[in-house]
Amino acid sequence: MSLRLRPFTKRDIPELKAWFRTEEEVLLWAGASLQYPVQDSDLKTLIKRHRGLEPVHEIWAIIDTGSLVIGHMQIWYNQRLRQATLGRVAIAPAQRGNSLANPCLQLAKMKAFSRPWINRIELRVYDHNVVAIAAYKRAGFTYEGTRRQSTPIGDVFWNTDVMSLLRSEYVTFDKRT
Repeated sequence: MSLRLRPFTKRDIPELKAWFRTEEEVLLWAGASLQYPVQDSDLKTLIKRHRGLEPVHEIWAIIDTGSLVIGHMQIWYNQRLRQATLGRVAIAPAQRGNSLANPCLQLAKMKAFSRPWINRIELRVYDHNVVAIAAYKRAGFTYEGTRRQSTPIGDVFWNTDVMSLLRSEYVTFDKRT
């Protein structure tokens, strides 16, 4: 399946919101910065940041050849650190199990490293999200460490793993795959 990115727009909001039915699902996808239930106004604010010639924040819909939205991701850029942060990666529930994680992550890596000054892509993932961690490892990301008890949900605390991919590893990794 051939995938591509297009800017996430207001018309995508209802579909994306429908992917997350519980507070735990929203937290797993978006971290603590978005509330449950996800508010249209919060997503519209994110969309506004994806404007201008050189946005610091990008929000993408991942679409297939028929323009069906099959995924979502966001990338934040920090030119001072020469770093991109990948976050809020999700595959549509109806598309999960169809081996789309790697093609989606390939798009994310290509988009981030298309900026010549990016040396590193970083991401954070909850340590119990073993499916996502396995996908990130297959895509070449390396585990760097754990932020212990970083996110409370009710009376429980979730640990956050930090993973990264360097430009030099991206070049090497992509030549092997």
